[in-house]
Amino acid sequence: MPFDHVQFLINVLNSIPESVRTVIKYTFSEPFVKAVIFPGALFGIILGLFAVWYERKILARIMLRVGPLHVGKVSGILQLVADALKILSKERVVPDVRNKYSFVMMPPVALILALLLFAFLPFSPEWIIYPSDIGLLLFFGVLAISPLPIILAAYTARSKYPFIGMTRFALQLFGYEVPLFIALTGIILMARSFDIIKIVESQRGMPFIIPQFIGFIVFFITMMAESERIPFDIPTAESEIVSGWHTEYSGVYFLMIQFTSYEKTLSLCILASLLYLGGWHGPQIPYIPETVSAPFWVIFKALILFTILVIIRGAYPRVTIEKVLDLGWRYLIPIGFINLLLTIILLGF
Repeated sequence: MPFDHVQFLINVLNSIPESVRTVIKYTFSEPFVKAVIFPGALFGIILGLFAVWYERKILARIMLRVGPLHVGKVSGILQLVADALKILSKERVVPDVRNKYSFVMMPPVALILALLLFAFLPFSPEWIIYPSDIGLLLFFGVLAISPLPIILAAYTARSKYPFIGMTRFALQLFGYEVPLFIALTGIILMARSFDIIKIVESQRGMPFIIPQFIGFIVFFITMMAESERIPFDIPTAESEIVSGWHTEYSGVYFLMIQFTSYEKTLSLCILASLLYLGGWHGPQIPYIPETVSAPFWVIFKALILFTILVIIRGAYPRVTIEKVLDLGWRYLIPIGFINLLLTIILLGF
């Protein structure tokens, strides 16, 4: 009698316990794929690795250096893997602090919060992990609590340099989150929604960067300060306070901290591309389906903004803490209110 392959496969599937079948079904479900692969954790990590390599190549061109070149056949792309293995092999030094558990847990908590920001960022109406009518509020809710692990990490280190970096970080945060929210108010008024998908769809005819150009400038500057990018890297000034609030971290903890910074910066760049640059709206790419071209335009526009951030880092020096606070409180807040007033007048007509 010939062997029935189909019946054998059915018998094997029926022999699998119900609990295992439930796990397999959930693993290959759409929410799980989005959360783990795209646009979730795996995509965020790969994009962060690419951003590190991309920034090093651009800075090398600005400073007339070579940059990553030899490790990997394509412009030293595997240099990131070599550097990661080197850092992971280094000793994890934990200073003699009262609460070592808190000291060790803060870097992974900060990284998880940074990756959680991607859950509320739509790359198309279909490609989003957690769609919500208040997606913008949820994004900034997570962004608002993301500094807490940084502050706790600096506090538990029991060292003067992390404490100085923590103090500077808190002052910078207070000076720039207020104009950041004021700038976003203009976007919310024009789109009449907190849903990021609806905000992007409102830009089908014209991106909001045109009527909200002043607000975009305020948002872009505050975005640099929020992610501690030069010239606003006061909390982590290596030449002044020995790497700032993360001075006492080494090995894998230091790697997590660096990754957190890049993930936070990239998520803000993606958000700016969604709020001001039209998101997934762009020219139709020949022979490419819309499900692929939509995320492409979001990532492409975000990389343009990230490139500007890198160029600013290579061209401008660090400013003092007094000038940082003066810019945030004295100039950006009034400019944000002027943009808000112009938006109200525009909507009135």
